[in-house]
Amino acid sequence: RKEIRVPSRSECQHRYQHNKNFYLPLSTVIMSISSTPRSSLLSTRTTTAAAPVFTRWQPKWCLLLWLLWVEAVKSDLISAREQLRRHEQQQQQHDSTHRHSLLRQDHHGGNSPEPSSDVQTKWIEQPLDHFRLSDGRSFSQRYFVSHRHVRPTPSASSSTYAFLCVGGEGPALDKSVLVDSVHCTGDMLELAAKLYQQSNQTSIYLYALEHRYYGKSYPTFSRTIQNTNGTITQPQESPVTNQNLVYLSSRQAQADLAHFVSEREKDHSLPTVGTKKTQWVTFGGSYPGMMAAWARLRFPHLITAAVSSSAPIQPKLDFGAYNNHVGQVLQMTNVGGSSACYDIVRQGHEALSQVLSSDNRTKKEQVALAFSVCEPSTVFDNPSNAAQFLGDGVIGIGTQGNDPACSKPLCSIAKRCAALIHYSQDLGKSPMESLQLMAQEQRKVHKETECSDMSWDQTLEFLANPIQAQAGGLRSWLWQTCTEFGFYQTCHVNSTCPFGQGWHTLKEDYEICERAFGVAPAQVRRAIQETLGYYGGRNLAATRILSVNGDVDPWSELALRHSHGRSLPTLVVAGASHHFWTHASKSSDEAPVVAARQVIHQTVMNWLREAEEEVEHDGESIATS
Repeated sequence: RKEIRVPSRSECQHRYQHNKNFYLPLSTVIMSISSTPRSSLLSTRTTTAAAPVFTRWQPKWCLLLWLLWVEAVKSDLISAREQLRRHEQQQQQHDSTHRHSLLRQDHHGGNSPEPSSDVQTKWIEQPLDHFRLSDGRSFSQRYFVSHRHVRPTPSASSSTYAFLCVGGEGPALDKSVLVDSVHCTGDMLELAAKLYQQSNQTSIYLYALEHRYYGKSYPTFSRTIQNTNGTITQPQESPVTNQNLVYLSSRQAQADLAHFVSEREKDHSLPTVGTKKTQWVTFGGSYPGMMAAWARLRFPHLITAAVSSSAPIQPKLDFGAYNNHVGQVLQMTNVGGSSACYDIVRQGHEALSQVLSSDNRTKKEQVALAFSVCEPSTVFDNPSNAAQFLGDGVIGIGTQGNDPACSKPLCSIAKRCAALIHYSQDLGKSPMESLQLMAQEQRKVHKETECSDMSWDQTLEFLANPIQAQAGGLRSWLWQTCTEFGFYQTCHVNSTCPFGQGWHTLKEDYEICERAFGVAPAQVRRAIQETLGYYGGRNLAATRILSVNGDVDPWSELALRHSHGRSLPTLVVAGASHHFWTHASKSSDEAPVVAARQVIHQTVMNWLREAEEEVEHDGESIATS
């Protein structure tokens, strides 16, 4: 989610290996790390299993899943100590459940509930198509609710708030989303606990709403078949076929959110005491951050305020600025980068580019062998395979998920840069040799033993299969990039992109949209412009939206970073990666992250008081008249 990355191919590959013991859903989503002979792989592709396990690396799947990977790249925050502390109460489940950080015991102290014990899983019936209600079909959408901060007997002077953690792309949510996860803990849950402790006249309802077409909130579809013997059957079909995906969009999801809030008010889930109505605040990071902001924009009569973290609210087709930002971060000294580190990465990719652009098959094979690429003698005959190898980086940089306090080898920008400089300056290695050593060390750290598959044709074949590519929300998110957002991280010539410049163009991204969904390049471009026209991009015609971004995060390039006055404030967190402050507070958090949470909390509290005063003033005016 989040992941709202995007990490490069190598980052995704390395992060998967690093996380697979903690993130079981990723093993069903990515299905990508090499360990299976090609004959077995092809055999697996012919099955109709809902979640086939592919074990060879398909890098382009990861390239577009920027939000799907947001949480995965943050895994350095999770430790074995946290698992032991929870006595393994939250077992990881094969089908969906732990995309976010493992639950810890409540860090607010007091008589807090056991992890997840007070969180209820519920369902709401949503129209399949909010914009054509005559359709009549509906689906069940999952949500989570906790009353741990609700007073049993509110008085006439009590204040009632509802905090909503907005779901997004990626694997399923679970109850931990309202206890301790990377989604909404540091901002929403910690603020709720603070408000509850500060006043015995305050109640806060906690909600998390799963996004349609993700997790367990898929519509069901069936088709009628007239059999030869005269009987009629109606077998279910995949919800992510091209014809069924037409009901997936951020606009439909926004309507889901509005219907959810309205129904909670209507069915008396939330009390109205005296003149005080329940004040709703939406929270989210990455794509959910976009959704949180747009909820306030589209439904100001329902949503009082929003905290939008690391949200790229300016959809863009050619997002070359992402990798340009990676190049800039590699030079940032406050996170352990340097110009020397950047030069090694850039020059190493330039040398590799020269080899793969040549006709020297021997050298191409040597490169493939050095970087453990499958089928080394022929793999780079296909330019698209070479583009995947070079265009997104041959090593993992980890910019988006950088955690300065991580303790594992090569787990941060500082540690990776230190290693590269050691190879270059102490061992006398060339930039290309330094990248090779780094790639080898990262494979050791993540216990990778098999070659990496760069087959672009097999990637397209997989993505076009709605049965095989449904797991983890893969086809769902790719559909949204093709029909709403773009976000394609290219690497242009004469830019600050540190990878293979000129190798990642829009060609491959267009090809995914066309082959997987039948969406032509012109349709992709038009869809992005329509999204910009509908929401306004950075020109948000709204109030009470706090936009928070980390300056290390490449997604900040498309976020709202310049304040539009008191009604649309912004906050840039120095040294912070992708919505790092939404994670639970830790003693190792750097001062800017701690301060960011304080600003978020205070801003929301101010807005809640302001909204209540407006309601009271309106009530007095009506009484007087």
